[in-house]
Amino acid sequence: MTRRRNAAGRMLAALALSLTLAVAAAVPAGAATFIINNTDPPGFGFNDPTPVAPVGGNPGVTLGEQRLNVFQFAADLWGAVLDSPVTIVIQGTFFPAGTFFGPLPCTPTSAVLGAAGTIQIFANFAGAGFADTWYHSALANALGGVDLTPGPPDPGFFAPPFNDDIVSLFNDRLDSDPACLGGIGWYYGFDNNSGGGIDLLNVVMHEYAHGLGFSNFINEASGLGPAPPPLDKDIYSRFTLDLTTGKHWDAMTAAERVASAINTFNVVWDGPAVTAAAPLVLGPRPSVRVLRPKGIVGSYEAQTASFGPPLNPGGGTSGQVVLADDGSGAPNDGCEPILNNVHGKIALVDRGACSFVQKVFNAQVAGAKGVMVANNLAKGLPPMGGSSPLITIPSVGITRDDGDLIKAQLPGVNVKLIFDGDFLAGTTAGLVRLYAPDPVALGSSISHWDTTASPNLLMEPFITSTLEAATDVDLTPLLFLDEGWGLLP
Repeated sequence: MTRRRNAAGRMLAALALSLTLAVAAAVPAGAATFIINNTDPPGFGFNDPTPVAPVGGNPGVTLGEQRLNVFQFAADLWGAVLDSPVTIVIQGTFFPAGTFFGPLPCTPTSAVLGAAGTIQIFANFAGAGFADTWYHSALANALGGVDLTPGPPDPGFFAPPFNDDIVSLFNDRLDSDPACLGGIGWYYGFDNNSGGGIDLLNVVMHEYAHGLGFSNFINEASGLGPAPPPLDKDIYSRFTLDLTTGKHWDAMTAAERVASAINTFNVVWDGPAVTAAAPLVLGPRPSVRVLRPKGIVGSYEAQTASFGPPLNPGGGTSGQVVLADDGSGAPNDGCEPILNNVHGKIALVDRGACSFVQKVFNAQVAGAKGVMVANNLAKGLPPMGGSSPLITIPSVGITRDDGDLIKAQLPGVNVKLIFDGDFLAGTTAGLVRLYAPDPVALGSSISHWDTTASPNLLMEPFITSTLEAATDVDLTPLLFLDEGWGLLP
């Protein structure tokens, strides 16, 4: 007997950066058909009559028209990838203030850009690949070859009878609130010329993917699934593997899932399609290679900085490590001018108290040739975010444990900051990592790729400036293939 349930959408908490994309190719015959159900009221959101000039291949002449054009353009892009005999209906709003969600958060430095998810989930339907396993509505329809929620589009946003497949909402405050990200605004073009704006197409492509299958239906804080066992699992969780326990999430207890959700770097996707494609998509891992002393020789994972020169892809940057001392407060945080001799060396500083840019700048002024920032949190790598044209030396972040290991061997530690071709960025044991921060980030944990992937992937929790979703959706279609979607050639 077919089981169905309503499902809440997943939210993308994203630090807003400018994005880029390229013009899409023609949609092939046989592509899945998408319909956009505009649920905005007259005069708002998708119906905003504000005159605008066409931009970047988007011919719309009102703000609302351009928004709808981007939504349909993104739908057509996914339609050119996915094979389904059943029309996929996406309901959307660019006016979340008029829904029960209320206005999406936005500050001068961060914003929830959008959110999306499947409206209903289905288990034990004809065509399901696994018994007692929940599937996203659009995927269930594709597998069964029949619309499990037939009828006209829903009469309003997230309104009964819930015939639509995906619900999506996006932050209109980027266009209307000068305090939202400094008034940076959405970019509505279909090209690579987003400039300083937030490229809506990349964000919409990301959110649609959540509704199509890139999400689980498990609460990471409680570990509970949509229903009591055996209906406490979903298709996404069947490929979510904890390397510490050796268990997939569909076979875990609620308590085991809670622990796994914060098992940073050790929760991976082990579907065969993604695993096979990973070496073709991901690049070499940013690393600190310890050259001596012999006892700690090896390659240690690192996080590259968003500022300064990139790591040298050839010989890297080598040098003796010196623990920086600024003589003030926490003396090794590098937040004040550095007093000890780091000239021509790799300066090691601790995270905290000031920006990453400030730490690296102080080391650079003192003559360092490179910088390592040791995390002050128990898990993960420092994010190494920031921007400055003044930084001319490479810098990386390392884990707290690796920082402590190096400190214990000083003096006498020599390292090389490199991209290590023996490892793929964003993987553990050759399997692509899922995002498992500690503490858990509801709406982001597990249902995204980890932020250590390089190049950056569409389905990471934070949108980055390197995405070109109109022509490159990287590993996302392969994850869909693992779940059972058919892909067009």
